[in-house]
Amino acid sequence: MKRWLLAGLTFVLAALIILPSSALAYSYGDANTEAVAETFKLVQTSVSDGANNWGAAESAYKEIRAELVSHFGDGIAATLDANFQAKDSKAVIANFKAVLVMNLDRRFTYATKGLDDYAESKLLLAKAKATFDTLEPYVGAGSSEINKAFEAALEALGNPGLFGVGKKDVQPDVFKEKVNFIYGKVKPLFPYKAYVKPAAPSESTPVPKPLTTTAPVKNETGVKTEQPVSPVKYAKPTESKAPDAAAAVETKSPEPSATASASPTPTTEAAQPTATVEAPAKASEATGSDAKQADSAKAASAHAPMERSDKTNPFVSAAVIGGVIVLLGGGVWFARKRKWI
Repeated sequence: MKRWLLAGLTFVLAALIILPSSALAYSYGDANTEAVAETFKLVQTSVSDGANNWGAAESAYKEIRAELVSHFGDGIAATLDANFQAKDSKAVIANFKAVLVMNLDRRFTYATKGLDDYAESKLLLAKAKATFDTLEPYVGAGSSEINKAFEAALEALGNPGLFGVGKKDVQPDVFKEKVNFIYGKVKPLFPYKAYVKPAAPSESTPVPKPLTTTAPVKNETGVKTEQPVSPVKYAKPTESKAPDAAAAVETKSPEPSATASASPTPTTEAAQPTATVEAPAKASEATGSDAKQADSAKAASAHAPMERSDKTNPFVSAAVIGGVIVLLGGGVWFARKRKWI
């Protein structure tokens, strides 16, 4: 009887050791479901076919928005925000399908990097398969070929076996070939269209007005007055040279003032081109920022790794451990009462 009691105690201790590890094994969640795919299903049923239940669609999207920003960047979330704000059901569904393709690539990328961890790579491949299952109704005739590629990729992961029994080596080249084939088939079917801010209104770009330049007024009267009337000369032969010299000096002295009066007055033509150049420069800066936002959609390859969330219920674990302790204490009390120990 003591053997049975020892066997029972050993079983209880083994259960206490195994329960926490099994709970951690399920911290990723169900392998056959994908959060992004499930959100797409809710959004698609809420806004397609004239449903127009935008409240339910937006609430489902907001629950996963932070995760989309973490994995794919702010540009993806900004595009979906604009689509929801415009209540454009076609754009919302089309871009959400493109996000599913990005998620497929994310799962493939980290499964390829972690091929040395069989359990994690298999889980990531299962998440990728769940993503494709959501897109499969929209794929068409090539879906059967893609499903076969998924099966081949699973076989390429190998199998560590149980204590070396049934072990299969991993085939990295085959796995990469199959996942690249799947991604190459799916991506062209669901293009992503990034949101671009509308161009600035025409009021912000001033239209240059033609300048009316007035020709400088020539002071003809001044020119005429520059030639002073020679004084009345007296008929004295000896004094005739002096007035001529004085007249020559008087006629030469006002020449600089004549050239100065003929020069045109400065206008504002030199300042006007700078105003016309600054407006296109501001427009180019706006378009540059829009281009940066559109380029962020192309950064899907640099995703964040899969977040591990512990979904273990502490109350259930405490109840199980408490129940085991009660059973163990009851067994010891019963054994002492029967004088087995």
